[in-house]
Amino acid sequence: MRTLPFYQVDVFTDRPFAGNPLAVFPEAEGLSAVQMQAIASEMNLSETTFVLPAEGDGDVRVRIFTPALELPFAGHPSVGTACEVVRLGMVAVTEPVTRVVLELGVGPTAVDVSVRDGVPIAATVHQRPPVFHPPAPRGSVAAVLGLEQEDLHPEFDPVPVDTGLCYTIIPLASQRALARVSLDLQLAAAFERRHAEIYPCAFTGQDEPWVEARGLFPFAGITEDPATGSAAGPLAAYMAREGVLPPEQERVVLQGQQIGRPSFLTVAVSGTPQAITDVRVGGSVHPVLRGELFLPD
Repeated sequence: MRTLPFYQVDVFTDRPFAGNPLAVFPEAEGLSAVQMQAIASEMNLSETTFVLPAEGDGDVRVRIFTPALELPFAGHPSVGTACEVVRLGMVAVTEPVTRVVLELGVGPTAVDVSVRDGVPIAATVHQRPPVFHPPAPRGSVAAVLGLEQEDLHPEFDPVPVDTGLCYTIIPLASQRALARVSLDLQLAAAFERRHAEIYPCAFTGQDEPWVEARGLFPFAGITEDPATGSAAGPLAAYMAREGVLPPEQERVVLQGQQIGRPSFLTVAVSGTPQAITDVRVGGSVHPVLRGELFLPD
C-alpha cells in the first residue's frame, strides 16, 4: 500500500473555514489519471491538484481534477498549489515575491507568491489575454438562470470570455436577482454546449467588494463553487473592455456568500480596453490541514 501525503488549504481567504478548499498532493509521480480522478472524487472538493516533476522550463507540472473531470486550468488550484510549492521548499524562495511557473494543460502559467518571513501568504495567477465571443441571447440566459429578462443588467450583454477557460459573463441588475438564481439543468446543458459555462454576477453598489458572483457548475461535479478564479479573470477582462475596470486598478470580487464560504478575489488587467495583455486574479491562502491517503497497490 502506497502512502501519499496531502495538504489542504483555503484559497481566497485569510482565515480557516472560508474561501475555496483545495487539496494538494505534492508527491504524485507514478499516479495514473484514473487514480488521480478517484482521489479527487474521494476528496470531494471543487478541485484537487497533483504535483509532478516539470517536463519543460516550468518549476513543476500540475494536474487539476474536479470530482468529475480533469481541467487544463483553474484559478484557485493555481493560487493554492503555488503557495504550497513555495511552503514545501520545492522552488527557491525569494521575498517579498516568489515567481512560480506551473506547467498546466494550457501551458506554462506564472503565479506570483507573496512571502512574509519565509511563509507564503497569498498569490496571484497571470491568465491569458482574453478572447471575446459573440453575446449570448438574453432570453436564453434568463431562462437558464430561472430569472426574467428584467433581472439582467440593462447595459451589459451576456458574453462568453476566455482567459484560459471560457465562461459566459452574465451581469445581473441586482444582488437580489443573483440570490434568486436557480439553474435549469436541462436548459443549462444545452446552453453551455452552444456557449460556455455561466458566471452570473452583480455590482454591489460599493467599493469593496466591487462585484458579487456565483459559480454554478453541476456538470463538473460542483453544485456551487465557493470561488472561481478562472471565471473571475474573464469577468475582469469583460469589465475592462466595457470601461468599468481601468487598467492596473485592483478590485475585489466576492463569491461563495450564498453557501457560507465567503471568498475575496482580487482582479486586475494590463493593457488597454481594446488590447488587454495580462489578466490577474489573486488572493490570500490559509493552510487548514495535512494528512495521508492510503492508496491500494
